[in-house]
Amino acid sequence: MFGVMHPDRRLDDYAARQYGVFSLTQARSVGMTPKMIETRRVNGAWVPMAPSVYALRSAPPKWERQVAAALLTREGAIVAGRAAAYLHDLPGFRPGRPIIMVGATGNARSPLATVIRSRYFDLIGRDRVRGFETSAEADTIVTLARDHSGHDLERVVDEVLARGSCSAQTLADVAAKRSHSPGLRKLLPIIEDRLPEAYQPPTSELERHLFRLVDDPAIPPTTRQLPFRFQKVDATVDLYIPVWKLIVEGDGRRWHNRKADHERDRLRDNEATAHGFAVLRFTWEMLTRSPHECLDTLVRTGRVRSAS
Repeated sequence: MFGVMHPDRRLDDYAARQYGVFSLTQARSVGMTPKMIETRRVNGAWVPMAPSVYALRSAPPKWERQVAAALLTREGAIVAGRAAAYLHDLPGFRPGRPIIMVGATGNARSPLATVIRSRYFDLIGRDRVRGFETSAEADTIVTLARDHSGHDLERVVDEVLARGSCSAQTLADVAAKRSHSPGLRKLLPIIEDRLPEAYQPPTSELERHLFRLVDDPAIPPTTRQLPFRFQKVDATVDLYIPVWKLIVEGDGRRWHNRKADHERDRLRDNEATAHGFAVLRFTWEMLTRSPHECLDTLVRTGRVRSAS
């Protein structure tokens, strides 16, 4: 009848929204008969991806096609983990084996993807990214904590905070909601350090730890709180070691303040370098959690400066 779209055209429109893939259920819903389905499977017009999931032969074999097909293997699944991190453009993530998430009672097997089962599935925030339903950015980061190092997590958290796509409070709220998720012990200290009310040590406390560091016999005489006048900026540095021409600074500022002062600090460091000085910066966490590593870095830097 005139005006009725052929099932192939209707399926093309359907598949176009899913990177060229579709399920048998969807094919039947647009009017494909059993004979039509069998013909297209036999002549290769439909490429099998998984049981009851196909791709149109014309659809490019891209990563997105794999993800779309993987989602169709588990009803109600969402993109999660590293795959969601890539879609959210988080640093350090590339296309790989698709990762999808289902509820705690869902089937954890898929021929096309790694499947995460989560007891928190119904509580997880959702975003729509490039046509896919994915875990929201904060929930994605909480999921990443299960199999990524603290260093990787810190890099991701700082990236989303710097670009303003997520706040530390949002991360804290999601972590609290998913209080028994794997890896939270690594992630929580990173989030807590970046909350507006995070602990900021008094200047006297920071200086006490920094000055204790240079009291070691391996460190030559130092000058404290020394004013410098550079070409483009004036500065008073925490410590100066003349024989090494080395400036040592302590940084106890919270994440928000560090971000605000980033440009000024880089200008000071660049000016110092332009005048032949070296600069070392130790954070409150470094000085209190790994003072021996700080001392080792300081001594090794001094040796290099002495030899140059």
